[in-house]
Amino acid sequence: MAIAPLNKFLTIAVPVAPGQQELYRAPVGTSAIVLAAQVAHVGVGNTFPRVTFTVRRTSTATRTAGNIRDNRIANEIEIPPNDALILIDGRLVLERTALVSDSLIINGVQSGITTINDVKYHHPTGLTTVTTLDPHGFSEGDKITMAGIAFTCPSTAGITSNIFPAPQTSFTVERVGSAITFETNTGIVKTLPHTFQPSIHKFIRPVGVAITVVGNSNGNASVNDVIRPVSGTNYNSVTGILSVTSEIPHNLAENDTISINNESLVFTCSQDNFFKEKRYPRPTDPASKSNSELNNGVLSVASTSANSFAVQVGVTTTGGLVGPLQMEFVCSILENSST
Repeated sequence: MAIAPLNKFLTIAVPVAPGQQELYRAPVGTSAIVLAAQVAHVGVGNTFPRVTFTVRRTSTATRTAGNIRDNRIANEIEIPPNDALILIDGRLVLERTALVSDSLIINGVQSGITTINDVKYHHPTGLTTVTTLDPHGFSEGDKITMAGIAFTCPSTAGITSNIFPAPQTSFTVERVGSAITFETNTGIVKTLPHTFQPSIHKFIRPVGVAITVVGNSNGNASVNDVIRPVSGTNYNSVTGILSVTSEIPHNLAENDTISINNESLVFTCSQDNFFKEKRYPRPTDPASKSNSELNNGVLSVASTSANSFAVQVGVTTTGGLVGPLQMEFVCSILENSST
């Protein structure tokens, strides 16, 4: 007996926040039809934000799992004040099979975005005090969006993400404390305090000659040996420790020294929802050979195993973005499932 398909209509309505947003991912065993989608300029003043709207197909096949193919429906289209951009006016089919997983991605570019330096969240009341790296320019009553704020919590029960806001929403500035502080209310989470965490980083790949042995007084590595970092390499923004997983045994011992070439390690980070690839160390970073803060980039090995070692490269204090609300997205979706 044939199984009758189950149909469900959905509406997705969210602000377009700084960085990249995944708007929708087709559930397992479902084909989804996007019936209509648009972005409206809802900001105040004479601003001209731009939007990129992408269909992302992620491979779920065993041999190619994680490979991504992006197809842009709109690429940095400018939206004038009091206007809207129709992204889809017809039908767009999204699939979720044993081989592929389709999703909708949006990325906005606008004025007034600044980096978040600290967030104090009072979970019983929802009162949230935000400190920005540069002057925010907000006034009481302003509508804002925030993105890419990482928190740690004493329990993960019922938590689907430690990157907030999730789902995306807009907020109202309730009080301006100073040029770099303001208060808003982000909602209560009973019995679950949140502690702000600087940006979470994900290692992507090395570029060229990334790491070179400088001193080998304790281990068997040779000076000028090249070490190629691979998957498993990790940076802890709170402690400043870079844990490197090497392609082959590195032969380093504790207190040996290495250097990292400028912009040779590619990461993404939670600040923009892991959207843009960034190269480290930058010339101004403590671990750079161009910076005297950490011995001109000659870094001492703190701990080792056969294919991994750790070095101090400097901490990160910022994490997340905030800006005035300028764009809102809405779409209608029909899900068709036979499960």
